[in-house]
Amino acid sequence: MSFREDGAAALEWAARYLERVGELPVLAQVEPGEIRSRLPVSPPEQPEAFADVLRDLDEILLPGITHWQSPRFFAYFAVSAAEPGILAELLSATLNSVAFIWRTSPASTELEALTLDWVSQLLALPAGWHGHIEDTASVSTIAALAAAREATGGRVVVCSEEAHSSVERAARLLGLETRKVPVDEEFRLRADAVDLTDAAAVVATVGTTSTTSVDPVPELADACAHAGVWLHVDAAYAGSAWVCPELRWSQAGVDRADSLVVNAHKWQLRFCEAWPGSSSRMKLRRRPRNPARLQPSD
Repeated sequence: MSFREDGAAALEWAARYLERVGELPVLAQVEPGEIRSRLPVSPPEQPEAFADVLRDLDEILLPGITHWQSPRFFAYFAVSAAEPGILAELLSATLNSVAFIWRTSPASTELEALTLDWVSQLLALPAGWHGHIEDTASVSTIAALAAAREATGGRVVVCSEEAHSSVERAARLLGLETRKVPVDEEFRLRADAVDLTDAAAVVATVGTTSTTSVDPVPELADACAHAGVWLHVDAAYAGSAWVCPELRWSQAGVDRADSLVVNAHKWQLRFCEAWPGSSSRMKLRRRPRNPARLQPSD
């Protein structure tokens, strides 16, 4: 078989899967270790035909898939990959661009910047903010809190007890302490209970993972401005709703944030995960120098 023939078979498999995913059990119907027990212990010595790979996909792997694409999947965030995004993944994998500097992939670099400018406009974010795509919201939080640590010199991250677990993880990785604030009856961070002593950042959540609660961002912005503390807004879950003008009530105060993360893969039917947008405070005091291999020759 040729690349074209195997590719056509893969595309046909994907199309058939999307047509029938609603008929499959949403939750994987296997026991722990069952999938691995049906696969070879050692890597194969010889290649297999792609048709055999698709057969194994159907017979061995598919029973172990929890179908996030199912119209009957209601956990977490569902149906996050639309057909245009699936085809775009194919083209992206084909080009295999590595865009760690502009020279290595000018098109990727400029397309990413333009795409995020478009999304910023769709979400009605402040003009002049910039952003970039990260692989996960967790990595975006690490980047934002690292910037906060550098800009403020503080050693504490303040967040709601309902904040995503990635906030505490990021703080640990960066050697920062986490100070959790109690919530009110609607699971929103209580601004009156915030202690900003030695704080590097406050993380306000717009759409908590458990209850989609929205923290009082305007009040937190006031407190951060007064104390010189970085304000990071985690809108990974609910930020995509800002596409709709009637849902932008949850955006109040976000324009005063120092950094922001939104997940396009939650509601926008795209694979890209998140980015921190920011105001001018994201410009740190020290800029790391690129290694020699990334220095332009002219």
